[in-house]
Amino acid sequence: MGSDSGIASEGTECVENEPDLMVGIDTGGTFTDFLVVDGTSRSVHKLPSTPDDPSRVIAELLATLSRPPTRMVHGSTVATNALLERKGARLVWVTTRGFRDLVEIGRQDRPSLYDATCLPEPPPVPRERRIELTERLGPGGELWTPLDPDELAALPDQIAALKPEAIAIGFLHSTENPVHEQTVAALLRERFGPEGIPVVCSSSIAAEPREFERFATVLASAAVTPAMDRYLERLGRVLSPELWSVMESSGGAMPWARLREQAVRTVLSGPAGGVVAAAGRGGAGSVAFDMGGTSTDVTLISGATIPTTRTFCLGAAGRGSWPIAVPVVDGHTVGAGGGSLAWVDRGGALRVGPESAGAHPGPICYGRGGTVPTVTDAHLFLGRIPRDVRLGGAMPLSATGVSEALTALGAPIGLSALELARGILRVVEAEMERALRRITQERGVDPRGLKLVSFGGAGGLHAVSLARSLGFQAVIVPADPGILSAAGMLEAPEIEFGECSVLAPWSENLAARLTGRFATLVSEASARLGSGADRAVVRGELAMRHVGQSHELAIEWSPTAGDPRPSFLEAYRTRFGTREEDRPIEVTALRVRLELAPPAIAAATARVGSRPSEAPLPERQVPVFFDHGDRAVDVARIARREIAPGSSVEGPALIEEQTSTLWLPPGSRAECDETGTLSIDPGRASQVALEKRTRE
Repeated sequence: MGSDSGIASEGTECVENEPDLMVGIDTGGTFTDFLVVDGTSRSVHKLPSTPDDPSRVIAELLATLSRPPTRMVHGSTVATNALLERKGARLVWVTTRGFRDLVEIGRQDRPSLYDATCLPEPPPVPRERRIELTERLGPGGELWTPLDPDELAALPDQIAALKPEAIAIGFLHSTENPVHEQTVAALLRERFGPEGIPVVCSSSIAAEPREFERFATVLASAAVTPAMDRYLERLGRVLSPELWSVMESSGGAMPWARLREQAVRTVLSGPAGGVVAAAGRGGAGSVAFDMGGTSTDVTLISGATIPTTRTFCLGAAGRGSWPIAVPVVDGHTVGAGGGSLAWVDRGGALRVGPESAGAHPGPICYGRGGTVPTVTDAHLFLGRIPRDVRLGGAMPLSATGVSEALTALGAPIGLSALELARGILRVVEAEMERALRRITQERGVDPRGLKLVSFGGAGGLHAVSLARSLGFQAVIVPADPGILSAAGMLEAPEIEFGECSVLAPWSENLAARLTGRFATLVSEASARLGSGADRAVVRGELAMRHVGQSHELAIEWSPTAGDPRPSFLEAYRTRFGTREEDRPIEVTALRVRLELAPPAIAAATARVGSRPSEAPLPERQVPVFFDHGDRAVDVARIARREIAPGSSVEGPALIEEQTSTLWLPPGSRAECDETGTLSIDPGRASQVALEKRTRE
């Protein structure tokens, strides 16, 4: 879309008293979801993604709007895909002499303990493009060896000969004293800045004292910066850049100009939006369950704030992973989605995923050339997605070729098309069940006291079955579950960060130093946040550990909170089952986070309502195959907009809406509240059976 669309050229002026027009966008591997809020009305759109250029489908949607949006928040997969597909920029790495191979040596962790053929993930920069400089800072940032002037003078030409697309700099102990990194960065930006080549310093990306994790993070950030720049430039031609915010991986929105400097912070921006929305609807004691076309993301929400972690590993199936030390939503992702491909391994076992059919060609039922059965095709065959459904209200489905493909895949292992379709669902649910156990039972949390907040285009087709298997108390299905991540992006606060390394034992003197540093970090973050910073909520935390340990726990802290050691000891006891009162404690980092509440979205828009694009249901009864039996059974087919507040629906039933289909198996019961949210009892009989199996 060019400038003649009127979106980019009209600027940001609005008619007086005209309501805000806000757009949330979640780009997925199969669909791109949009939520458009105009005053007290809202519309939803689920359009096929355009993987070759994710901005194209966004431009197409914006071209249909009557006026330019006043605010847009976008969850992007550009950085994630660049890292997973190893399509990052051509890097040059500048580091301390003697340490260029540290990014290849890494840790002693093995990607797969019992797989002798699984190799570590290679660094994103080969050895011949790693440059060493004579310099050395000691612990605490003490200057041991200054930068060599002759090496500095020769460095720009040395790098130019390597034809870089991005440059990363990382020196030892730079988080405690960034002067050497800043000196080299200033020199290189003067030379390469006019050419549009980004220069990224490790000390500005992560206050992480561990060299390998910090170096890995700055390499990842530099690798994705050019791709993110190109993407955001294209979006800037569609809409004025000052109106764009990008979802950051820990659950906040940041202006695109700020994230251009730290592109790695967007690697999990899509799932973060869904967790924000799920936390607002399920509250503490719930699990966010987001099943889309390509993957499933699950997150345990145990408190009043979004759970985050500092270091996670990003990697593709069958390979090692690459550590990234930035704050991200603390969840777990598996390659199980509606588009996950079914296949038979060499041992004759049925497998599903992690490979996905994506948006093109997509599942067989999309009619775009797909030939391998997917989870969506299995649901269509079993009748749990009626054949006359239009995905997103627009895309028709076709059963042509689905039965034949299921028969062909199942024949070598002795399964009929019906048996294979059921098997596909059992296998993919087993994978999702393992993910749910990982964030609950493996952390000592009993899922029987939790609610499962189900969303994503495919979540409603599996949520009740998973809740029965694990004993969840209830399933919550919010309004418009298929685009809930896009809604969460509009509900996310605008955020800014500040952080610094500490590396000192706790003492009264340290407390005084931290108080002053806390104030400085808040002041610096407030200046970056700009207008409205005085209304921001300030959250602080200390990274703490026992002296001699190598990993920390994050403890909430502010100067008015006093001694953080009791909180650390309790958190330590919860995590590790022991409390060591007499063991010295040290602080490794201080972090602050400022959160500015977003513009309010009218509560009335949360209600599921009839939309012009939603045609009446063609059939009120549809045949569905249950988990057992050779014959399909006619079940009720209900439009969700017709379910009145206070009413209930007994399973078996299919509940349809524009962005998702909900399967209520026999024995389950859904109740509708005043906002249109469905609360589902998975079925008491199944709970009794589960408890009996547990006792046995």
